[in-house]
Amino acid sequence: MTVQVDVFTLIITILFVVIAAVLIPTLFQLKSTAKQVDDLVNEARRDLLPMLRELRQASERINQASDKAEVLFDSLGETGESIHKVNDFLQHDVGRYVGNAAGLWLGLRAASKVFVKQLKEQGGK
Repeated sequence: MTVQVDVFTLIITILFVVIAAVLIPTLFQLKSTAKQVDDLVNEARRDLLPMLRELRQASERINQASDKAEVLFDSLGETGESIHKVNDFLQHDVGRYVGNAAGLWLGLRAASKVFVKQLKEQGGK
């Protein structure tokens, strides 16, 4: 039985040595990887924070510009409405006034011709 215990002890010792031989480099590699991850996170934080500030400022500027654009578009809408009203006036009302003025002109011209004709007839008698 002592031989079996010695063999068992030898196997366990070999297992501990193998585990230690594998585990110690793995732990060193894990420590190195954790340091690299920590460096990467710190570098990302150092790079991202200014970019986030700039992005926030750009967003605020875009919001201000969109507010001004809204005022501009409202103004453009009012201008378009005014142009539409002027166009309606020119198409409908001015046409009517021009027609009335032309009719008045033609009437006055015809009346003056008749008046001149009557004056000639009266003067010739």
